[in-house]
Amino acid sequence: MQAAGAEVAERLIKPNDRLTAFERLQIYNQQYWWRLLGAFGEDFRGLRAVLGDRKFDKLAVAYLEAHGSHSWTLRNLGSQLVSFLEAHPEFIQPRVELALDVTRVEWARTLAFDDPERPVFTAKQIARAPADRLHLGLQPYLNLLELHHPVDELMRNLKRTEIAAVSNAVSATHTRRRKVVSVRRSRTPLYLAVHRVNFSVYYKRLDPEAYHLLIALRSGATLEEACATAFAGSKELPAQSAARIQEWFARWMEFGWFCKP
Repeated sequence: MQAAGAEVAERLIKPNDRLTAFERLQIYNQQYWWRLLGAFGEDFRGLRAVLGDRKFDKLAVAYLEAHGSHSWTLRNLGSQLVSFLEAHPEFIQPRVELALDVTRVEWARTLAFDDPERPVFTAKQIARAPADRLHLGLQPYLNLLELHHPVDELMRNLKRTEIAAVSNAVSATHTRRRKVVSVRRSRTPLYLAVHRVNFSVYYKRLDPEAYHLLIALRSGATLEEACATAFAGSKELPAQSAARIQEWFARWMEFGWFCKP
């Protein structure tokens, strides 16, 4: 195998006075491997904080060996991580649920930052169509998640920890130390929208009904059908539900979440 590789290298790479063509290729290969590990670690800093360095490094090697980069951009490097962890929970024991929640949020953050934006649906366009025939698309960069843990709080704590670490590194009067980032499991499901505004990514908590309304719209339901789905079984008075929907839509329109389906 090495002889075949050396033969190919000789055809493509020039040797120099210190290294053969194959040795130069090996250096490039090693540098690229470190680049993949670095990019993976940067994209999943929260997961590293949950697992610790040793477990995370072991996971990174196993994942990249199974799902190496096949794209011109490293943005897609973590696209298979959630399914990989679901198939191999041994890498994230004993904090399986938390690790999966964090991974989902961190991959959603990548998508929210990088996915395209479609022309927004304006209030006038929405007002022209009756609710029983109105279909609303959601921006590709908008990600809707159902979680077991308040990962948005974990990410804020992690950011504060990283800022403190940088401050300590440049201060001669402080000792540098790593803080553990953790959150407790929620008693009820948490619903989170991961989206962007002006090229910055944000997390927004959603009421359960708001989450189910948006999920129904994304699946192709009309606005009337989505509202009925969201409040199915609710004991809330219709006027109260209508007021909440109006408030949500005002905010979502501000964010520019709606587009043509």
